[in-house]
Amino acid sequence: MVTYGARSGMVVAAVAGLLAVAGCADTTDKAGGTKPAPVVVLQVLNTRGAQEVQPYADRVTELSGGTLRFTGDEKWGRGSTTAEVDAIRAVQAGKADLAVVPTRAWHEVGVSSFDALVAPLAVDSMALQAKVLASDLPAQMLAGVTPLGLTGIGILPGPMRKPAGITRALRAPSDYRGTTIGYNRSAVADRALHALGATPVASAFEDADISAFDGIEQQVSSVAGNEYDGSVRTITENVNLWPRSLVVVGNTTVMQRLTDQQTAWLRTAAGDVLDRGVQAIMKQDTDGTAFLCRRARLQFITVTPGQAAQLRSAFQRVYAWLRQNQQTSRFLDRVAALGAGLRPFPQESLGCTDAAAPAAAPSAAAPTATAAAPTGFDGTYQVVVTEQEWRKTDPEHHPENWGTYNLVFGRGRFAFTQENRDACTWAYGTYVVTGQRVVWSFLDGGGIAPTNAQNKAGEEFVYSWNRYRDTMTLKAISPPDVGWKPWHQLSATPTGSHLSQKCPPPAQAVTW
Repeated sequence: MVTYGARSGMVVAAVAGLLAVAGCADTTDKAGGTKPAPVVVLQVLNTRGAQEVQPYADRVTELSGGTLRFTGDEKWGRGSTTAEVDAIRAVQAGKADLAVVPTRAWHEVGVSSFDALVAPLAVDSMALQAKVLASDLPAQMLAGVTPLGLTGIGILPGPMRKPAGITRALRAPSDYRGTTIGYNRSAVADRALHALGATPVASAFEDADISAFDGIEQQVSSVAGNEYDGSVRTITENVNLWPRSLVVVGNTTVMQRLTDQQTAWLRTAAGDVLDRGVQAIMKQDTDGTAFLCRRARLQFITVTPGQAAQLRSAFQRVYAWLRQNQQTSRFLDRVAALGAGLRPFPQESLGCTDAAAPAAAPSAAAPTATAAAPTGFDGTYQVVVTEQEWRKTDPEHHPENWGTYNLVFGRGRFAFTQENRDACTWAYGTYVVTGQRVVWSFLDGGGIAPTNAQNKAGEEFVYSWNRYRDTMTLKAISPPDVGWKPWHQLSATPTGSHLSQKCPPPAQAVTW
């Protein structure tokens, strides 16, 4: 959260109303001059939320000079176990122009060309996923959607799904026997979990209760974002079951109304943002790991080489089934060849390292500020920005910009947290009060930030301020568009007890 009304970070371009694609017109007016290019807005069913699709949406807008944009719900079908298949059917029926649907869903609608991407332990690192998506394989795989009346546009990277144990640690196949494992619907994952002796049970997750499961398959950032460490006891950090890559498709009738240039923009953008998307996903998992380690409710565990070999052996029956399809068999061989000798990216190494572990009391090396004299600005405050207020006032719809904010200022040091159902962020730093002017300087920020819009080290905000009884008001001076609702003072003294327990800041942030 940058502050209420801030505009940093990423967001899918949202334009009110759906313009008919057939409305594209000539750009030359009757006097021989040029008219502004018409803006074409495509309705997108995005089943995975804005953060992963945002780099792609931004690149489409950039390539088209703003003449090709997307609109749609931030997460279509939220809470439904059939949302992904439903989105495919909806675009087939012409109820929307485009859809962004995970590769795992396509086998259920008769498309097997993406199965090699979700075969168990085939694409087993972000590095390999990036290499596969940079190859010629996506173009061949996307051709599989054509019989459905759809046009393949591109494949975007997704996070790696890991085993997360609830009633037991999930390492070797014996740990899975007789268990129920919560998973997102997938024909290939269903076969894989059965091969381990587990019973897969579909869940939409999205804050759904998972306590009845023995384990789940999820990415680290999802365990953190859903606060599932209340149930999850272990995450097997060196097992990547499969990636949750995303397929971008369009209704073929709609796509035929686009110009060749517009189609090229849509396809080119997917390749252009591959590296950016991979880096963003790894950062989300790194931030999620730090969050989970600070809360210290679960353990990151590893499998031995022998246990990894047992898993691969158990999955051979799945590969026998997959290789009955000659195209899938060829794709699996190509994936294996691309992965030969390839090392994971260094950022893929997760677990509670010294950097991510729960912070101890600040040492002499910790970034703290020299204690300043008390000021009238000091105290503990709260402000609540409702979802309705956020939707009306934040044109870029950063989920980090609404919810409950608890802010603590005392003797030159500050910390605050922001929390809602989708985001939970923290930040801390130093401040200087001169009369009715206050300058905030950020030392760090983090938490669960779906659009990466949390505060960063080095940012500085300047406000004029005024407090009347228990109400604090601020007016932004720099940056000018950063503002706050009035704050309610909870206490005249600084105390960290009101800061979020879901995403608490490091210990060095809360010493007054």
